[in-house]
Amino acid sequence: MSKRTFRLSDSRPDATRDVDDEIAFHLEMRTREFIDQGFGPEEARRRAAATFGDVTSIRSDLSHDRTDRNQERARREHWHGIRMDVLYSLRTLKKNPGFAAAAIATLALGFGAALAVFTVVNGVLVRPLPYRDPSRLAMIWMVNQGPDGDSGNLPLASGFYGDLERDTRSFAAMAAFRGWPYSIESGGTEPEPVAGARVSPSLFDVLGVRPFIGTTFTRDAAVPGGPKEALISYPLWQRRFGGDPSVVGKQVMLSGQSFTLVGIMPPGFAFPRGAELPAPLRFGARTELWVPLVFDSTDRVNYGTQNLSAVARYGASEQASQTEVSRLLRQFLDANAPRVKLDYRLVPLAQQAGSQVKRGLLILLGAVACLLLIACANVASLLVARAGNRRRELAVRAALGAGRARVARQLITENLVLAAVGGALGIVISSWGTRVMLALVPGSMPRADDIGLDWRVISSAALMVIVAGIVFGIATAFSVKWIRLAGELHSGGTRLTGHGPHRWGRQLLVSTEVALSMMLLITAALLARSFVNLQHVPPGFDATSVLTAGVSLPIPGRFNPVADGPVWARTFGELTSRLKAATGIVAAGAISSLPLTGATEGGGFRVAGRPQDPPGQGPHAQYNIVSGDYFKALGISVISGRAFDASDDISGAASIIVNRELVRRYLGDDANVIGRVITPTFTFGAFRPFTIVGVVDNVKQMSLDDDATPQVYVPQSQMSYPGLTLVLRVDGDPAAALPALRREVKAVSSSLSLTEVQPMTDIVERSLARQRFSLTLIGVFAAAALTLAIVGLYGVVALIVGQRRREIGVRLALGARPVDVVRMVIMEGSRLSIVGVVVGVAASVGVTRILGALLYNVSATDALTFAGAALVVIAVSTAATLVPARRASHVNPTAALNTE
Repeated sequence: MSKRTFRLSDSRPDATRDVDDEIAFHLEMRTREFIDQGFGPEEARRRAAATFGDVTSIRSDLSHDRTDRNQERARREHWHGIRMDVLYSLRTLKKNPGFAAAAIATLALGFGAALAVFTVVNGVLVRPLPYRDPSRLAMIWMVNQGPDGDSGNLPLASGFYGDLERDTRSFAAMAAFRGWPYSIESGGTEPEPVAGARVSPSLFDVLGVRPFIGTTFTRDAAVPGGPKEALISYPLWQRRFGGDPSVVGKQVMLSGQSFTLVGIMPPGFAFPRGAELPAPLRFGARTELWVPLVFDSTDRVNYGTQNLSAVARYGASEQASQTEVSRLLRQFLDANAPRVKLDYRLVPLAQQAGSQVKRGLLILLGAVACLLLIACANVASLLVARAGNRRRELAVRAALGAGRARVARQLITENLVLAAVGGALGIVISSWGTRVMLALVPGSMPRADDIGLDWRVISSAALMVIVAGIVFGIATAFSVKWIRLAGELHSGGTRLTGHGPHRWGRQLLVSTEVALSMMLLITAALLARSFVNLQHVPPGFDATSVLTAGVSLPIPGRFNPVADGPVWARTFGELTSRLKAATGIVAAGAISSLPLTGATEGGGFRVAGRPQDPPGQGPHAQYNIVSGDYFKALGISVISGRAFDASDDISGAASIIVNRELVRRYLGDDANVIGRVITPTFTFGAFRPFTIVGVVDNVKQMSLDDDATPQVYVPQSQMSYPGLTLVLRVDGDPAAALPALRREVKAVSSSLSLTEVQPMTDIVERSLARQRFSLTLIGVFAAAALTLAIVGLYGVVALIVGQRRREIGVRLALGARPVDVVRMVIMEGSRLSIVGVVVGVAASVGVTRILGALLYNVSATDALTFAGAALVVIAVSTAATLVPARRASHVNPTAALNTE
């Protein structure tokens, strides 16, 4: 029995066979015992079977037991083998620090860049919004189908919103909101300006968000004369009240009026967030204060003032909701304004939040994917070359009985360990890289609060590590089969010749790297040319030595320009006059919508002496309300006529200034435009005619790459507004005027507060933030990709030189000159780079067309850019081959021949 303990079946488990052998063995032993007692063979076998018991049942029990033991042993051996492979992998990396550092650094760079971009893409485009069931939330906009096409998304008038709220059945709930600046006071401290919003009490139910402390608004708070209630954000609560929960239920002063603080919103809640909504709506980057939006009887019938945003939660499907709201609007227009072509547009809230940056982020994701592929190709080339140097080790393993599957498992484990270390460092790099990316576009990245590590980013990192490790392992194992392991133990390891497919594989990887880096370089070059072109676009003003600062008068109640306008006009008139007289200030003015901030307001107008256009199809212009010497302060050229002066007051004739584009588009380049009369439909109160007193240069309002748009300027004295941006032209450094600015603001009114104090040059720079963001990242990716590709090319050429050392020695021995050897090696490297350049150019022709919306005044297939990028890559690639080429030219023929 003891001899059978070491059967071959123990090393090759087969539970059924083992049990059958065991039962047969015991029956045989029992049968011999009965024979020894004097029974015949047949009787002995019968008695042995009878005393043994139910063979079938015993066989089943033993088979299950043996199967369980075999599986447990196999499991232990499997995990023990993996553990040994992991430990061996770590020891191998430790013994080869140069290789380990190069491979891990390359992988960490690729993984880190890819994860940083994916973290942003995930936060902006993939991660669900932080509201209840966000897929059922949608913004409601109006669209005007005018003669110039779709007007784009427009806000709602309060009358239209009221009709929707009353008549729509396909929405489970809906809410309106609009931005509103406030200043908050508490405990006798200085007023602090905060980004506020007036919202329907239903907003928080629509979003499915409850306060951190307290309650939301009561329904009575949205009724005229109802209680004045307010909610504040968690950061404002911490900053202003030190996180004291007892402030809930107490009174706070908002813009000079007392409100009851009914609740604190939870951390992270800041809806509406300015970067996620159209810039003309002027929401703060993060809303910190909410008060009820009150509609009175006049608001319910106001269909002309479009100043509300609306969000709804679907109760039916998106299509059914769209059909219903369009039908309701059409019924209203048919009954009241049949010639007006308006419609509603429902935009999913997630799409609304990320639509402005979606194309740019996807392009960045594609660019970083190219960089990651190049990094992986470089590491794969290193690993394949290293596998060639380990051929004796692998030959010994094969000689000791390791099959290809076992060797492949070891190689895959080694590469998984390598990829895991690179991935861990990549996560650290991505965390830093994400912060850098957000710093490039401060305040203008949608959903910036939602960007960060989550399970999607970690899962993506794990997936990249696993895929990279397995692919590296398979590539390395595949290269091993080209090595004649059986002959390695006899060769002494002196031959360095690479097998054809092995060499071609490395060359293919290098050409692919060059092609991918070529695509990135072309993309970066196109964006760079576009960025340079944008910087040379005249904005229509002179930003040097100009200081800007927002000033808002407190509006505790309703916005009433008819009743309160004279006070607003006197306040800003006095403020600009005092600032103009201050030392160091050359000119002082103010405007309602500062250029290049994206803030715009618009409306229609009628030209005197022309037939009236159908509603919604007449001339349209952006309008700005100005005070003081605004045009002089910002350096806007007055082309004809004059700027506003003291005669343009409330008692005089209504005056207006227009820009060149309005004259070209609507007044026919009339040289006698001064004195012509237009009637704006955007004025507060009754429409009245305005006389054109001046024509000024076009000013870029939205962005530098924006087309010129018709603009009109109205004096504050004739169309007053409570919130303007001061514009001060100073003598020298704009920051030097800040003390005078603060002093004069306080002298005019202690209730005034300054916001966003900054030089105009900073605003110009910030208007280019998104273009700079794309250019910087893709430029960095292109530089890193080209560097990795050149390193890969250098490595392959150096390896080729090493493998052809004997051949080079023979050539030199037969009379070849060193310069001939240099030329041969350079041609070898140039062939690889030229193939990559050709493929990269061909691929870029199709890929760069996606860049069209991001480029300004440069074609996506610009031949000069393509040619320049190709020359750069070829020149750098040639330079990379010079070192191995010079090394090859110094080969000693005698030493090279003696190696054989």
